[in-house]
Amino acid sequence: MVQTLWFIRDKVLSFVRDERGQDVFEYVLIIGAVSVAVLAAIVTPIGHNLIASIVNAVCTAIGAILTGVSCSTPV
Repeated sequence: MVQTLWFIRDKVLSFVRDERGQDVFEYVLIIGAVSVAVLAAIVTPIGHNLIASIVNAVCTAIGAILTGVSCSTPV
């Protein structure tokens, strides 16, 4: 059991010291920043209007392509 823990510890430390580990950390930070920006855009009134207009445009496009299919907009 102790050998397994030392093995895991060595692998984690080598990953952190390696350049790949730093790259992964940077990507996680970028993904986090983009996620926060998207959530902020959704919560603001401008984001809500943007989402509503996108939903309406998609419903209009579906109605134009597929006749007989009705798309009700939730907003």
